[in-house]
Amino acid sequence: MSLFIDQKFIASIAPKLENFTRKNNYLWNFRCPFCGDSKKNKLKSRGYFYRKKSNISYICHNCGTSMSFGNFLKSIDVFIFNEYQMERYKNESASNVSKPDFSIASSKPVFIKKTFDIPTIAELTNHPAKDYVIKRMIPQNYHNHIYFAENFKHFMDQTFPDHDKVFLNEERLIIPFYDTNKNLLGLQGRAIGDSKVKYITYKISEDSIKIFGADKVDFTKPVYVVEGPIDSMFIPNSVATMDASLYSVETLLGKHDYVLVHDNQPRNFEVVNHIKKSIDKKFKVCVFPDYIKEKDINDMIMSGKSADEIKSMIDENTHQDLQALLKFEIWRKV
Repeated sequence: MSLFIDQKFIASIAPKLENFTRKNNYLWNFRCPFCGDSKKNKLKSRGYFYRKKSNISYICHNCGTSMSFGNFLKSIDVFIFNEYQMERYKNESASNVSKPDFSIASSKPVFIKKTFDIPTIAELTNHPAKDYVIKRMIPQNYHNHIYFAENFKHFMDQTFPDHDKVFLNEERLIIPFYDTNKNLLGLQGRAIGDSKVKYITYKISEDSIKIFGADKVDFTKPVYVVEGPIDSMFIPNSVATMDASLYSVETLLGKHDYVLVHDNQPRNFEVVNHIKKSIDKKFKVCVFPDYIKEKDINDMIMSGKSADEIKSMIDENTHQDLQALLKFEIWRKV
């Protein structure tokens, strides 16, 4: 019954989705409403609804956004989402489906373990993983919150035995991320040696949001949004979206006072397009001055700049609306 309901609501929102087409019984394709796919090619459509077991899920092969169909509805139309919740609730047994919650708060994960049976960086001595973290100048107060897996595949198989992914036997840093209630949402595995995949991000639940630092921020103050978890460790009151679509933070955490700090890559088409999208969505956006040559905050730290200096520079170069667009057009090199 849940598949039937999902298909019914897909049909109801199809007119809202650009380039919407049905590929087969359980595969639909359209332009991603979160990243917009491509500004240059209006035919690019990399968002998909697809069947996952007895439900429909969403994924974008451009920005990497993935979520359940219910969370997709909640992101684009809360009123249709409320109808969807009620329909699901009416057509499933009360013992299997909880009464709908019509708030727009993020769904809570089912897995709340907070520690792992592997060492933290703080517990290692004379070890290449610790040398790597020290070389990257990651603040010491984070060393107790970053773990090391000597065999990433074994670690994932033991920790999440029900996962359906393919992992390799390789060394990785393990950076967990939590929601605002300090429930574990997932982790990012960062390669410290040669690997074809530098980052692997794993969510423990289809409904888990993908964001680092939500458990530590104060939403009564400006929240700085960056791409990588390590970059966020140098900027107070910051979160990381773990992809280039920083503007997705509002969908993930709700409306707050955000400052979006994209990577400093004026010749990278993807980064340039995401910054333009952030400006179009009326966010406050940092546009780095020309004298900054490093591509991200961690590289700035390693070049000798202090965290306070970088924070001040971000504040001085944060703009919005027309002013942001003017600075952006001068900054971009593509």
